[in-house]
Amino acid sequence: MDFYENFLLKNASQITSIESSLRSLTYILPGRFHDAELASQALYAALNLIGLYHNSIIKRAAQAHAEENKTGPIQESSFNKYIQFWSSRSKLNATASTLLSVISYTQVLMEMAVLKKLGTKRQWELIASLEALKVMLRLTLFQTTGQRMVLSPTHLQRDIDPSTLVSTGPQQRLLQQEEGWVGKRTGVTVPSLSSSIDLNKGLKHKNAYSDVTDYLLSKVLTPEKLRKPEQMVQVQKNISKLGEILYILRPLVYVLSILRWGKRSWRPWIISLVIEIVSQFTLLKGYESKASRNNMMTLEKQEFNRRLKLILFNLMRGAFYLKVTRPRLERFCNRTEGKPIVSMAAGILRDYLPLWEKIYFYTSAS
Repeated sequence: MDFYENFLLKNASQITSIESSLRSLTYILPGRFHDAELASQALYAALNLIGLYHNSIIKRAAQAHAEENKTGPIQESSFNKYIQFWSSRSKLNATASTLLSVISYTQVLMEMAVLKKLGTKRQWELIASLEALKVMLRLTLFQTTGQRMVLSPTHLQRDIDPSTLVSTGPQQRLLQQEEGWVGKRTGVTVPSLSSSIDLNKGLKHKNAYSDVTDYLLSKVLTPEKLRKPEQMVQVQKNISKLGEILYILRPLVYVLSILRWGKRSWRPWIISLVIEIVSQFTLLKGYESKASRNNMMTLEKQEFNRRLKLILFNLMRGAFYLKVTRPRLERFCNRTEGKPIVSMAAGILRDYLPLWEKIYFYTSAS
């Protein structure tokens, strides 16, 4: 394992590029050969699970690198600080977060495999079971964070440049000392101006800022940087708490409605859409002050905007997709069949049309 971790850190930038390229490949595989959909999802799930493992390695390496070079705490995004805080504070929170991430990356693959081997009935039993499990896990996160908004994704993001984590040898340490001042008592390295700002555009220092303004802005203590992790997301109260719980329950209610009335019925689609809109509206009202100002924190705004965009998935679900969206997409594919370049995109689109109908988790947005 040590050999693999060292290999990863030395070649992290190339491995990240390869991961990204292979993920892109999975989007165009469906329809290319027999069982291509299953193969593409297996590759997609494997890449993302390996990516989670790589993130943990890079995180540990960054902390060790900071301690070795005495550069102080590593600079993390607000999102990572928040997720790390609650995961380290509660084992239950960490377990629920990990399980949610694993399920989100493997749910399409599991659904495809069950449909292929066991049939439609078992497929919907699996879907209902996974949605029920995800509801329990999200409610666990909701409770273990003191009833705060559940952010997505539930795992740490890769926000560290892997190229900065290569172990420094004696010559590199000597060079670093020449490029900065090392405190005799603390051993902390304070970089020189020439190593922090690349004024001559000579690219001598890989991590140097290209502009003085950018360098100064990176040192400014903004309110976001000063907030403690537990202050980055507010505790839900009254109506906003109702909106959060409705948002968590919505996918399970939708699946149970489909099992009750069927996929072609408008009832499940309408019920799901109404719950989603009501949850967003009540959340927004809960964050409004008496002066009608929105009091959301940065992370809350990002999550709320993400959820607003996910409402568009209603166009690709249930009765609306079967009776409105798919017929129009099929007509588009037929009209562009003989046109160069456009026909290639239309061909890929045509391969996805039956998948969006048969595979629930492709468009579930859950």
